[in-house]
Amino acid sequence: MKLDKTTETMLIFLSVLAIIFTGYYVEVICSRNTLASEYSSYLSLTGSRLSDEVYATMDITEQTQTNSEVQTRYDFTIYNNTKGSLSNWIAFVEVEKGATILDSWNAGVSVVDNGSIMVVPEYYNLSFAQGENVTFGFVVSSGKNMYPNRILFKGYSSEVEGGTFFRKIIYVALGIWAVLFIGFLVSGFNQRNYKEKQKNDVRIILQSMNTFISFIDAKDPYTRGHSRRVAMYAAEIAKRMHLSEDEVQNIYYAGLLHDAGKISVPDAVLNKPGKLTDEERKQIQDHTVAGGKMLKQLSSLRGIRETALYHHERFDGTGYPEGLKGESIPLYARIVGVADSYDAMSSNRVYRRHLNKDEIIEEIQEGSGTQFDPSIVTYMVDMINDGYVNVVKMETAEHEEGAGDFHLTEDDIPGVYMGF
Repeated sequence: MKLDKTTETMLIFLSVLAIIFTGYYVEVICSRNTLASEYSSYLSLTGSRLSDEVYATMDITEQTQTNSEVQTRYDFTIYNNTKGSLSNWIAFVEVEKGATILDSWNAGVSVVDNGSIMVVPEYYNLSFAQGENVTFGFVVSSGKNMYPNRILFKGYSSEVEGGTFFRKIIYVALGIWAVLFIGFLVSGFNQRNYKEKQKNDVRIILQSMNTFISFIDAKDPYTRGHSRRVAMYAAEIAKRMHLSEDEVQNIYYAGLLHDAGKISVPDAVLNKPGKLTDEERKQIQDHTVAGGKMLKQLSSLRGIRETALYHHERFDGTGYPEGLKGESIPLYARIVGVADSYDAMSSNRVYRRHLNKDEIIEEIQEGSGTQFDPSIVTYMVDMINDGYVNVVKMETAEHEEGAGDFHLTEDDIPGVYMGF
């Protein structure tokens, strides 16, 4: 399934955001497991805090005394007030020489050579984070009462304060992402407003064109639908020539209005079934000049006036009204001229029947280089052979029966011609 550009861009933004957050959490995990520094300090057990970062408390919860020894239970709590977690910690508690350990919990304990008790963590309390604490205890048998007043604590800070340099890069990337995303949202909002305005402009333009086309159709019912077909043929030629979307759209409009000047031709001349006199032929030929004058004020649509004025010029310079030659004839007029001739040959007229496919191709190819631009003839012949012209005829067939309600709307213009 093909997604529109807006959806694709949104998915890209969300993907980048997911990558940024993933990078952030990876950095946090890595920084927490990076041995940034060693912490070592004697912690008071008398109630005073000799360190604001790590401090300890001790409770004697049970004591039994006999004639020869004293059994004492000690419960310790060590609090972490550093800016990161502490891991791989170890503690030493000074006791009387000859003391023996009867029991322990939440830690492994052993007596070292200097008489101190060494405490090492279990697997589940190997580290403890900022704001957390670790508890452990043991029961000692000694010859007299013991009240340790300090404990030596050693550990490793496993987080870099403020994160690593990579975290700062992530913050910058997130800031850039936020700026671009806000810009994307604002741009999308403005683009939607622009499209709505553009659609409204198209409606206004087509309303004006409906007026012209209605006048032409009222004068020449035999060519009803001719302007719309010519517009679609011309736009398709432009599209196949890889012209810009704006140009394809303008050529469509030019095709719609190329015969606007016919409203100046008398009905009797326009619909005459017999041979025209020289004066009558001159009146019909003058519809190009009349169209050019009529559309002179329509300067906001590039090429519209020139197409109405020059679409009967010939590539060899023998056309009218000015006898322009070759590429001095505007491109829009050359394209519409080929499309106009094809529709005239493929439609029934008051003075003759329509030609068949082979006859039309032969006529167009014979006119290549004389009546028509050879580079445009190629596209027109391709459209005949691949059946595009038949699709256009089917789409416009309902309007060729003389119905009086024929009007163009923006839906008559394919999306690519609208530039959407």
